[in-house]
Amino acid sequence: MGFEEETREMALLQSNQDVISSALQEFRKLLDQQIFTKPIIPEEDMITIVDDWIKFYLSHFSNKMTGDQQEQERALQKLQEELQTSSNPFLDKYRAFLKAL
Repeated sequence: MGFEEETREMALLQSNQDVISSALQEFRKLLDQQIFTKPIIPEEDMITIVDDWIKFYLSHFSNKMTGDQQEQERALQKLQEELQTSSNPFLDKYRAFLKAL
């Protein structure tokens, strides 16, 4: 692989990283906007809701990924991991809310 090809591969990776960053920023905004009120949603249902949000974000941002199929799959895997990691503090906060009731 020549320098130009390597540079192009890095640029594609950077464009996918930009998409991932954008998706995470929007996802975190969504999580920050949630207000815990009554009626209470059981923890299992909240986990399902968050999983559905993650699937939606993966679907929505998948068409914005660039590069060959392997590159796009790697980027989507990274996005999924990052979304899951970002959702953990939200779910912890929700569990604490439920325990405080």
